[in-house]
Amino acid sequence: MVQRREAFLRIITLSRKGLYLSIIVLSLVLLGVSIRTMDLALPSIAKHPGTYYLVHTQEKVLALTFDDGPDPLYTGYILDVLKEKNVKATFFVLGMNAQGNPELLKRISEEGHEIANHGYSHSYTPSKFVRELTRTDELLYELLQKRTTYYRPPGGIISESVLAGVKEQGHTLTLWSIDSKDWQNPGPPRIIQNVVKNSFPGGIILLHDGGERREQTIQALGPIIDRLREQGYRFGTVSELRNFESVKPVQKSKLK
Repeated sequence: MVQRREAFLRIITLSRKGLYLSIIVLSLVLLGVSIRTMDLALPSIAKHPGTYYLVHTQEKVLALTFDDGPDPLYTGYILDVLKEKNVKATFFVLGMNAQGNPELLKRISEEGHEIANHGYSHSYTPSKFVRELTRTDELLYELLQKRTTYYRPPGGIISESVLAGVKEQGHTLTLWSIDSKDWQNPGPPRIIQNVVKNSFPGGIILLHDGGERREQTIQALGPIIDRLREQGYRFGTVSELRNFESVKPVQKSKLK
């Protein structure tokens, strides 16, 4: 009798475990169905069709990009390094920072760097992206009399609706393929390693000149450029990088 009772209890226990497992599996399946049917905002690590994050080329060319400026504490130092190294980069500026630092914005442009759009306030709400893109576009034209072409959403967050909205505004949604992770402030050696170790022909490098403390980025920038040049790389803006797409003729003279 005791053995039968123990066997019966084991059957109940196993049945409960099976029931719990079935519930978990069913929940995961339903969650997957829900995700597939949503207009899900995706992080940049999932390279979404229709975005620009690299070019296919055998040429050893790269684009340096900087987000979240212009910042009165750090952008000037970034520009000093780029000038010393004779490198042109693309700055994805925030409208609120451009409005507050118009002379610094003009310096970026006057020194031959490309100005791109990073929204106005760095809001992570996708429904605000297109509105902030437009607001920043108008502001940049007012300050520089130039139109921007490239837009990078805060956090690299994208969705089908964001992609469509950006395209309607005549912009190219631009992400990155080489993350320095300087936003983590892991130390200059780690930032250098993150970029140099993961670089490849046609890649777009993500760095920051604002948003947080950027002393580490400033310290890492010169060594990044030097080490990549030792490997035979050249640098250009995101616009110049597109000239090296394998389906287009190579224009070597534009890069330093």
